[in-house]
Amino acid sequence: SFIKNLINENKDAIIDKIFDEDLQEKLITKLNENIDIPFISEKTEAKILNALYDSIEDVVKEVMKEKL
Repeated sequence: SFIKNLINENKDAIIDKIFDEDLQEKLITKLNENIDIPFISEKTEAKILNALYDSIEDVVKEVMKEKL
């Protein structure tokens, strides 16, 4: 179908549009507000959360590319 072909031809651009820096910043900020690890600074928590986000983003992008 037309829509399926359109998505297939543009899936990388669509996925990159969803997973932009704005999404990461908003998500990490929200997680950092809700997660408090004693004895670890907010800056260190943010580094950990960013590393987790990057790993999850890679897997989700890969799966989306396979499924779209």
